[in-house]
Amino acid sequence: MLEIIDAAAQFPTVIFTSALVVALGFWFLVLLGRVRVRDFDADAPALAKALGGVPVTVAAFVVTVCGWLVSLTGLVVMDRAGVTGFGAAVARVALLALSALVAWSVTRCLVAPLTRQFSGEHRPRQRDLANGTPFDPGSRSARG
Repeated sequence: MLEIIDAAAQFPTVIFTSALVVALGFWFLVLLGRVRVRDFDADAPALAKALGGVPVTVAAFVVTVCGWLVSLTGLVVMDRAGVTGFGAAVARVALLALSALVAWSVTRCLVAPLTRQFSGEHRPRQRDLANGTPFDPGSRSARG
């Protein structure tokens, strides 16, 4: 267990560990109702479009978790293999690049089935202020 904790605090895994802590904090705020899942879609519209309408926060979380797992596993293997010196430094930088590449590829594969569910229009609908039902401009209540 100490080996895993030690690996999570070393480069390059510490980058993903930090991002994972931030992502878990975000999901905690979602659970509390302080933020919404789609709050960052407007900040990264190209990414949202590239992912087929899947919320950016979902994709970012999957990338973070996958990158963390790949990086952590690679670092534990490197430590057990006894890689040291300049070779270890080069291997760690390569591990960072490999982790990001694998994480992005896995995320694309994992979110592909979700694109049909999120492909519809995801604009917030207007609500009727009187009773909270969706506003329909053609309904009798809208005509007055």
